Amino acid sequence: MNWAPITLRWPEQSTQWLSDLDNAKDLATIELASAGQRLEGLADLATTSPGPVGTAAEAAVAAGRAGLADALGEVPACLVVTPFQSGVGQGRGYQRYLSAPNLLQQLGEKLEDTGDDSRPAGSQYALVVMFLGTRYDKFAATLSRFNAVLPMPDLQRAERRAKNLFALDAEKWELPNAGTLPRWGALPLERCTVTKAATQALNSQLSALESYADSSPMADLAKLAKRKSSQAQAQAQKLADLKSMFDGAAADDSMRARLIGPGNAAELRRQLLQGDAPGHEWGLAAGLMLVGSLKGLSFVQELVGL
Repeated sequence: MNWAPITLRWPEQSTQWLSDLDNAKDLATIELASAGQRLEGLADLATTSPGPVGTAAEAAVAAGRAGLADALGEVPACLVVTPFQSGVGQGRGYQRYLSAPNLLQQLGEKLEDTGDDSRPAGSQYALVVMFLGTRYDKFAATLSRFNAVLPMPDLQRAERRAKNLFALDAEKWELPNAGTLPRWGALPLERCTVTKAATQALNSQLSALESYADSSPMADLAKLAKRKSSQAQAQAQKLADLKSMFDGAAADDSMRARLIGPGNAAELRRQLLQGDAPGHEWGLAAGLMLVGSLKGLSFVQELVGL
């Protein structure tokens, strides 16, 4: 069989079913216009009101908004120190380390860093959280537990870096088996310009018809009420699931927290470096410092169990 030249054309045979939609579309258009006229006729005959739920909902919403603003409205200043930041950790190449005492020194120095215009000023409190480890995999696991609750970009990057460093050290001697080339794959029709445009056009036609199938204005209102009820149940369950994350939580020795203050930058640094603290046996350490008022720190303070 000879090779035939290619002629690009619209796939008429594959899309001939589109002509079967015309009758349904015309009928749907007529029914939509008729439904609109019937609803206009009901405008003077039916009235709606929120009922007793409206007043109670307004009061609950106002109290909830006020409570949310009181708990999270004041944003404290934040500082994150990890071994993988430039000029912070010790070591060679990708392998970086930062012991717990050196971490505290870094946090203390940043409190009085006059070159940083964003550093907090005035008499405030500071909430300090330390993440400790002796191996990259354990260190990554500790950061993962905290990032699941209060993710921060620098801590997330440190988690990925520690996890990848452990995997690199564990898997660097493994030789993967490479299959023979070339390999079978799926035809990437979604990359074809004509296919993408045709798919969008066909989907819009089908979506328009699906909105009329087995539907009426009263049925739509019933579905809306049912959907609002299911959404309320889903949100309540979501909050319950969020709270259940903390059920049975035990003390984690690889995470330490401390509240210091009040005081200015120099006083906070002095308090930070005082007292018993984890030693150099913790070769991997990262720190988080939040500076603000007691009210602004209250949410995170409760979150870490202080």
